[in-house]
Amino acid sequence: MSRSVLVAEDDRVVAYLVEQVLVEAGYAVVIAEDGVEAIEYLRAGADRFALAVLDLVMPRADGSAVLAAVAELCPGLPVVLTSGYSEDYVRSRIGEAPIVAFLAKPWRPVALLEIVSSALGPRAPT
Repeated sequence: MSRSVLVAEDDRVVAYLVEQVLVEAGYAVVIAEDGVEAIEYLRAGADRFALAVLDLVMPRADGSAVLAAVAELCPGLPVVLTSGYSEDYVRSRIGEAPIVAFLAKPWRPVALLEIVSSALGPRAPT
C-alpha cells in the first residue's frame, strides 16, 4: 500500500513543517500549494496517495472543492482537514463531506503524526 500523503497547504512555512514531520516519520509527501494543484495531483494519479491533508482556506480552490474532487476521483481516500477556524465552523462549510479527522491550527507535530498514523493504520516493518 502507498504511504504517500498529499498535503494541500498555501502557507509555505506550514507546508514545509508538515513535510518535515511526515518525511522524518517515513512517509512520502507531495505538496500542493493550493486546491487547484491538489486536484491536478489527484487527477494525475489518485491511487498513488494513501491520505490527503487539506487546509480549508486556500486560494483558487479551497478544501471544500478538494473534498468534492476526492469524492469524485478517489472515493474512500482518507482526508484530514486542517484549519485555524473552529471545528464547528469547518463542519458547517463542508457539510456532509467525509473526513477522518480535523486538526486545529496551530497544531503540534505529535498531533499531526497521531492523526496520520491513526488514519493510515500501523506501518509494515521495513
